[in-house]
Amino acid sequence: MLIISKREKAQNSVALGIFILMKRLTLLLLLGITLSGVQAQSTDTISVMAYNLLKFPFENAGRITLLKNIVQHELPDVLMVCELTSSSGANAVLNDALNQNGITYYEKSNYTPGTDTENMLYFNTTKLEMYEQNIISTDLRDINEYVLYYKSSDLATTTDTTFFYMYMCHLKAGQSDSTQRNDMAEDLKNYMATRSTIENVVLGGDFNLYTSSEPAWNTVLNGAGVELKDPINTPGAWHNDWGYADVHTQSTRTVSLDNGATGGMDDRFDFIFISPDLLNWGAQAKYIDGTYWAYGQDGNHFNSALTDAPVNTTLPSNIIQDLHDMSDHLPVYMEIEVQSSFNGIDEKVLVPTAFYNDTDQIIVLEDFPNGANDFKVYDLSGKIVLDFSNVNLNGKIHVENLKKGAYILNSKEYDFSFKFIK
Repeated sequence: MLIISKREKAQNSVALGIFILMKRLTLLLLLGITLSGVQAQSTDTISVMAYNLLKFPFENAGRITLLKNIVQHELPDVLMVCELTSSSGANAVLNDALNQNGITYYEKSNYTPGTDTENMLYFNTTKLEMYEQNIISTDLRDINEYVLYYKSSDLATTTDTTFFYMYMCHLKAGQSDSTQRNDMAEDLKNYMATRSTIENVVLGGDFNLYTSSEPAWNTVLNGAGVELKDPINTPGAWHNDWGYADVHTQSTRTVSLDNGATGGMDDRFDFIFISPDLLNWGAQAKYIDGTYWAYGQDGNHFNSALTDAPVNTTLPSNIIQDLHDMSDHLPVYMEIEVQSSFNGIDEKVLVPTAFYNDTDQIIVLEDFPNGANDFKVYDLSGKIVLDFSNVNLNGKIHVENLKKGAYILNSKEYDFSFKFIK
């Protein structure tokens, strides 16, 4: 196995960096404008799909043809599935759905049989490699962790790359089973809290949540001090409410097929959650705004089948039919932009900000990604006059001991610079 060091960012010397920065800031200083570092870099896209396969292959193994059509249409770089019922089914997804039509680059995680249905992750080996996988046991069924790394173009020379911590789960079904759903979510978040290097988290699955007022919703987002985000920020009482028709994922049909649920599209059971660093390039990757989608959902089929009128034009008609017939759930889909090489200076498209409060003589940091630290204050000659490590997020940097003059606050970790005058 290739051993990869955690990222050690290549930076120019401080003196050279300050010299270049001062040249760029000459006009900005006169105008009183601050600069957040934005550097050019090459990037790639990773697409992710999470899908409940409806007890496959136990309930009609012939549905593999439908799954083949769906995944071949999209070719996701990562496919996470739940409700597998056998290792043969796991192999069929790989060999008879993904590695078809001349494609040979998909691999899968190790199959781990459990007490109920199982999860599985498949990945595009031209972009990603498996680093490790682990099982998180619960009272009902296992949750699985898959740690992937991106095969950056300069991996052999830099031994530096981007890691993704991916999880697939299937929480307890049933409107009266919110307590057990929350217990499973707590097991997951307690485990995640033990992962000291966790970053770029992607948590997919069938959560069986009827409303965001359920305890499991808050546990998933905030439990054990590990924060996650709903990329489309759409909390609510989704069950049987037409106002959420565009995010409903179940049920795709109104008639019984392969013992799947009926009733039409009226629940948001399936989700992909992400860590905050994926919202702001916190760890060399970022969720691409607008790509999160209940795959095949057009918002016009509340309480009806995916194939009912009006005609669903979001995908080719044969794929809409296959989504209807394959499972009672829709997949959830999203895309991530990832840094594809590490020889150059990292790009940091930052939403973090800072401002100087002259009355209290403090710099206030706002919205920095998780793990922001190592701030230094330079005078205009490039000399370090203050050095701060392990600054709390959204914290305050006290500069009352500085003499009057112009200074630059800099974070190499996030290529962030802020000019202030005391």
